[in-house]
Amino acid sequence: MHRAALFDVDGTLVDTNHLHVVTWWEAFRQAGHRVPMHAVHRSVGLGSADLIAHLLGDDRDKDEDDALAAAHSALYGQYFDRLPAFADAGRLLRRLHGDGWTVVLATSASGP
Repeated sequence: MHRAALFDVDGTLVDTNHLHVVTWWEAFRQAGHRVPMHAVHRSVGLGSADLIAHLLGDDRDKDEDDALAAAHSALYGQYFDRLPAFADAGRLLRRLHGDGWTVVLATSASGP
């Protein structure tokens, strides 16, 4: 019997949540929106379009959505390579692989 394990990288294997909160908050701030950080924190995990709609509402200028998402991506990209993996994440993946599991890593993130 073939066994496989599928892991989402973002927020599951790598501790990205705080960086997402701070960079979304900053992207909103730079665009002139005052969004409480705790509201951003509760929205992390939504896709960009849903997060923006949830935090700014349906009456927002939707033409600004792409610029907000791009600003978040640019800010996030400045720090992503410095993020730590969760403790023992690498050990878990190596153990599964060593035990004959197929390990698949997934992400909805874009970029290099």
